Amino acid sequence: MIAFTDLLSPETIVPGTHDQYKILALIGRGGMGAVYRVQRLSDGTVWALKEMRALPDAPADEVAENRRLFEQEARLLESLSYPNLPVVAELFTFQGRPTMVMEFVPGQTLEDRMREANAPLLEQQVLGYGIQVSRVLHYLHSRPQPIIYRDLKPSNIMLTPDGVLKLIDFGVARTHKQGKSKDTVAMGSAGYAPPEQYGRGQTDARSDVYALGATLLHLLTNIPPIPLQTPAPGAIRKLNQSVDDRTEGVIIRAMALDPNARFQDMRAFEQAMLACLDAPFVNPVDRAPAPPPVHASTPTITSSILPAAPKAPPVAVASPPLPANGVTCSRCGRVNKAGARFCAGCGAPLGAPPVGRLLITSPRAAWEQKLERMPMKIGRRDPRQNHYPEIDLAEHDRGIASRNHALLDRNGDYYTLTDLGSTNGTLLNDRAMVPRQPQRLRPGDRIKIGEVEMEFRGS
Repeated sequence: MIAFTDLLSPETIVPGTHDQYKILALIGRGGMGAVYRVQRLSDGTVWALKEMRALPDAPADEVAENRRLFEQEARLLESLSYPNLPVVAELFTFQGRPTMVMEFVPGQTLEDRMREANAPLLEQQVLGYGIQVSRVLHYLHSRPQPIIYRDLKPSNIMLTPDGVLKLIDFGVARTHKQGKSKDTVAMGSAGYAPPEQYGRGQTDARSDVYALGATLLHLLTNIPPIPLQTPAPGAIRKLNQSVDDRTEGVIIRAMALDPNARFQDMRAFEQAMLACLDAPFVNPVDRAPAPPPVHASTPTITSSILPAAPKAPPVAVASPPLPANGVTCSRCGRVNKAGARFCAGCGAPLGAPPVGRLLITSPRAAWEQKLERMPMKIGRRDPRQNHYPEIDLAEHDRGIASRNHALLDRNGDYYTLTDLGSTNGTLLNDRAMVPRQPQRLRPGDRIKIGEVEMEFRGS
């Protein structure tokens, strides 16, 4: 564990250029600094504060390089706007250290997700992740000055409770320089970095193609990729028999050691993954709540750790008092009044989440099902195999439902529905679900399995 002797303590107030931030907790620390969960005092929203720190005995050239990388990340993120990238609120210097306030992304990294599952992830779910990542990488690659991420791996991808992926840690990203034969500095993570990132050439969009292929390989096998080794045909399916031949072929092509043999851009990679899906792709971004807005006093973000034209000092804005014994929303970070049941910002339930219900109707009956003991399987019973799903449709669907048709589960304050690869499929709001890809349920959502219809109620 990296040791710093003067980390910021909870309740410390950090004055930014445009706002003030109260330290709530330390999120993480590493060789380049520390990240805290903070509360913006002007509106009570929760953000992440990242400050650059150097160990007391760190060499001067290493400190200078870390500062360069920190400022590079700040420059990149403040110039970008995409749903799969964190929003930057402001940049400033605090106690002599470069400091950045950015969107607090709840959830876990894909590395943590694998560690929690302790098994390969489901193929259709992984393809959905890959499509999300390919789209944000295409956005980066298509900037006027293309940005190559160069450090894609499960630990740098956050998975939010809404299923949205966000890229974090832009310290290694760089702009592509046309006509240059190789990168000045070779950086990246062993196993995910292609040959050209080891000083054998200049990285370009195809380098991120390789890294995304290696990331998908890791997710599907639960084994880190071997440095500079393209998987042989059949190797992935040997470790995970649920992987389709087409999916394996896509990953093998993406991880070709010769850049010319890979997909030449992220659009082509995305189309190949889409062709491997069992059902149309539904982007979780379309249903996720928007991040907290950048404060109204900062319509244009200007970094105070970078050279800038002189400007008048900001006008002090009085911060409204925070609610006494307020309840912080775990989804958006807003501090609500004591005793509030729902967040005034995003509407999420506060405190102990209420028990959900399903209103189920079929040609033969109608009933209400409380979702108390999770998970709950939906399907048809088979007494011969001692199989009795929690929601039994044997007498209601005329044989359309599979034995193990779908799964209801709970993740904190919300429920999810997963089609378990059923023969006839599951409709959610009249759209076919992607098998084995959990979908978050919201009050009023309609589920249809054959002739059985279910309406989800939050409480």
